[in-house]
Amino acid sequence: MSMRKLSPVETATHWTICFSLFVSIHLHAGGRQRAVAVSPPSSALSLTFLEGGQVPTAVVDAGTIAWRAGRKQVSVTARTFGVRIGTATREARGTATLRAYLETPDPNAAIRVDGILLGATPRIIQRNAPIGIAVTHRLEIEVPVSAPEGTLAATIGWEVTTE
Repeated sequence: MSMRKLSPVETATHWTICFSLFVSIHLHAGGRQRAVAVSPPSSALSLTFLEGGQVPTAVVDAGTIAWRAGRKQVSVTARTFGVRIGTATREARGTATLRAYLETPDPNAAIRVDGILLGATPRIIQRNAPIGIAVTHRLEIEVPVSAPEGTLAATIGWEVTTE
């Protein structure tokens, strides 16, 4: 087995290869910045309720609940409304989880959002809700005919968290 001496060019090439293995490589992005996924600030997670899917409103009015005589011993009223998380945008700026619960329960009524019965503990109404885009939900209020007449004294609390 014979050993051959490397020429100066071959030696320089070998050293260049070895040196380049230890140096981190900087990729030039052509003047573009790296896109980084960041959760939006919590102040951007405000909820806006929308009447008819477009007009902002402070409350969702369920209207008058009246029993319409019949076999059922409960009266159910339903209302659709929109919810937008954050400011309006054309494209979603991420997703969030939307939860609802009864801040003030009314013992004479069962309240559901999208078919989910609400109680004192927050319940998930929608996972991966788009931030900036309005989404329609359905509020159902069920009152037994044995309930006394008067104002429904229930309030719904809402929570939004990012994934």
